[in-house]
Amino acid sequence: MTNRTSPTGAVAFGAITAFSTIICAATALAGPASFDGRQLPLEAIGGISVPGPNYDRLWAEDDLTDIKGGPMRVAVPNDVSVTPLTHGTWETMPNGRKLWRVIVNSPGSKHLNVAFEDWHLPPSGEAWIASSDGRYILNPITPAENIHDGEFWSAIVFSDTVIIEISVDEDERDELIENTTLTKINSGYRGFGVDETRGSSESCNIDVECPLGDEWQEEIPAIALYTINGALTCSGSMINNTANDETPYFFTADHCGISTGNDQSVVVYWNHENSFCREGSASGNNGNGNFNQYTTGSTYLAGNSNTDFTLIRLNADPNPSYGVTYAGWSRSSSSPGLGVSIHHPNSAEKRISSVQNVYATGPYWGVNWDEGRTYFGSSGSPLFNSNHQIVGSLCCGNSFCTNDDDDYYGRSMSSSWGQMSTYLDPNGTGAISVNTFNPNGTGGVCCLQGGCYNVPESTCNNSGGVWQPDVNCSEVDCTDITPGACCFTDGSCQNYTSNQCSTAGGSWEGAGTSCSSFNCPQPEPTGACCISSLTCNDDYTSTECSAAGGDYQGDNTDCGFVNCDSSGGNVEFHHVIVGTNLLSVSQDNWTVDIYAAVGEGNRVDAVAGNSIQEKLLTSTDGFYQDPNGGPTSVGINPNFYSFVPDLEWDSRVTIGALDQTGNPFDANNLGDVGVNWTTFENGGTLAVDNGTWYVLPTDSQGEAVPFISQDCSSQYGVLIARLTAFELDSEISIDALIQGRDALENTFQEAVSHSFTYEAAEDCNSNGVSDTCDIANGTSQDSDGNGVPDECDGGCAGDVDGDNDVDVDDILIALGNYGGSGQGDVDNDGDIDVNDLLQILADYGGC
Repeated sequence: MTNRTSPTGAVAFGAITAFSTIICAATALAGPASFDGRQLPLEAIGGISVPGPNYDRLWAEDDLTDIKGGPMRVAVPNDVSVTPLTHGTWETMPNGRKLWRVIVNSPGSKHLNVAFEDWHLPPSGEAWIASSDGRYILNPITPAENIHDGEFWSAIVFSDTVIIEISVDEDERDELIENTTLTKINSGYRGFGVDETRGSSESCNIDVECPLGDEWQEEIPAIALYTINGALTCSGSMINNTANDETPYFFTADHCGISTGNDQSVVVYWNHENSFCREGSASGNNGNGNFNQYTTGSTYLAGNSNTDFTLIRLNADPNPSYGVTYAGWSRSSSSPGLGVSIHHPNSAEKRISSVQNVYATGPYWGVNWDEGRTYFGSSGSPLFNSNHQIVGSLCCGNSFCTNDDDDYYGRSMSSSWGQMSTYLDPNGTGAISVNTFNPNGTGGVCCLQGGCYNVPESTCNNSGGVWQPDVNCSEVDCTDITPGACCFTDGSCQNYTSNQCSTAGGSWEGAGTSCSSFNCPQPEPTGACCISSLTCNDDYTSTECSAAGGDYQGDNTDCGFVNCDSSGGNVEFHHVIVGTNLLSVSQDNWTVDIYAAVGEGNRVDAVAGNSIQEKLLTSTDGFYQDPNGGPTSVGINPNFYSFVPDLEWDSRVTIGALDQTGNPFDANNLGDVGVNWTTFENGGTLAVDNGTWYVLPTDSQGEAVPFISQDCSSQYGVLIARLTAFELDSEISIDALIQGRDALENTFQEAVSHSFTYEAAEDCNSNGVSDTCDIANGTSQDSDGNGVPDECDGGCAGDVDGDNDVDVDDILIALGNYGGSGQGDVDNDGDIDVNDLLQILADYGGC
């Protein structure tokens, strides 16, 4: 067993920062009041602290108790009794509502979850649970959560300090107090990707995004990870019934420990998956799955320890946006054939294992694996037969990457059907099996060489089968269906029967042909065709464009993103240096605004790139990217500047607006399409060959505004980027296609390039324009010719009150302080006397 050391640097109870970087996007509610800057700082909020995990003791216990055949422990429960009368702080919000907040702390914990076993939120109630730094905010809690039989168990928060807040209308404050008791704080110490064992499913296990999962795309969304009592974890699956009515039945193992006494504590996490297939040893490393999709609470329905199954009904349907499916099942006692298991080993990202051999042994199916294995935390996951139907759940076993031992799945679907039939066959149809139900798309089966198969539509088509939508195998006769390749005018292909192809308007290539081996004729590609400098037509082939006397702009180009006017001259890039070393980092940096100068009365609607004119934004030493911002101005929240000062200098692209408020305009309606921001968000180059950021022609932020360029010229232009580059000797380059409209509403597109380096420039009067430009443009005077504006080098000594005007006010100030020192001592000799008055009179009239 790997040696492990206890974590250090536990967060102190009072060490709380009050800013929010993530607000749950799945809700229309405004977010926690704790982070809106209008409430008491979190340091002033009362709370409760429980002991943090004793890692050495817990790990030693886990080394002895971790087995398949028991749930995996991930947290330690702490019993408490916290009410709005005994702990926390009450406040009155600006809208008059009453707000109760309490801080929960368990020093050194990797994650926390909490339980209210006395819970009833009043009708006006709204509750939030979040990490104290605002980085992790759970979905809002509303009165709809009152379905949990007077209990509420939260999802996990990745922090050792959590803020709980509940707000109600003033007249419901007493109701909240009477029905709210926090009873458990569960201190997480492993699992959920938080320690050095993160994602440790062993490297031989296989991500569901790998090719092995391709034919199981309907079943994968049904599988989930869940917790019990906030401390234990297993795997399980949503399961279909014969009515296909989306009743939220969830199937898992009896030994995981769900009962009528703790069923309300179940929290199910959906779609915890790595976003790509990891190969080799990487599969055992950290993944990038998340835990922001979950459903809380359940009701125990049935279970059997002999065949090791439990069936529960979730208290709420999973959010439709999660895309959860309902796995099919078979209660046949025949051999299930070579299927798969889909599971969450060690509460890590979802994995898939394929069966090499399966056999009946007492109440279990014995399984020997071909690819992949299982691990602690996989308990309760389903075994699928070769027809994509559940036949049992993982009980126990000893298979690991280091051996070729077997695992065992309870034969519950066949042996314990009597306990489940009321729920899974509600209409008493007597069905032996049912297919997976996907409420998010069309179901169906595949006819191939006279047989019927329950596989995804894409697999059916790629295999030369004929897809039969909206039916089960019992409802279709595949014996007289002979498919062939059906070609369409757009070059696409579907495996259809002759009649299907004719109905769809295709060209049938004959029985026995297949799209996988037959190449349908492909149409000649089309693109933009410039007929003249002012005319562009879309969807021309190269041949058609030549025949029309035009200039073909390339395959898949679009008139919206090409420039037919080769004369150019409408647009220039200009830059204005904002400042140097504005960031709180040691590395030198400089910040610059880039404008598209288009002239007075004109506007910019889009900054675009296509396969001919790529949009390219580079810096030789990289750009600064703040983790609290975004790649465009829409992701910049100026309310965070006081908490995260560097955010003001975050690199972002835009059209006109500096941040999400629209500054200096009333709103920011910037959109983007086809842009991969990943490299730019990591401080690198922004390159786009088929995308744009844009505003609508009716959005005022696209209108040109006056500005003074770094070259001191007066321009009208539109801000398209604020960038902070590292190193003062770095070079910034931009190449882009600018689309806009002139004052007569004529559209123009122009490819523009600009490269520049940092130039030191003083701005003594802090007006955002260099001193050199102030003098050159007449904004400032330089009477002594020293290159410094007079208002900055004392060229107007008689201006006692500093209003750039020497007048009677300055004389009165000097007379009022006559004989003393201070304001009015214009010759700085320490005495306000007649010499000072004479100097004021000499300068009288202005600076």
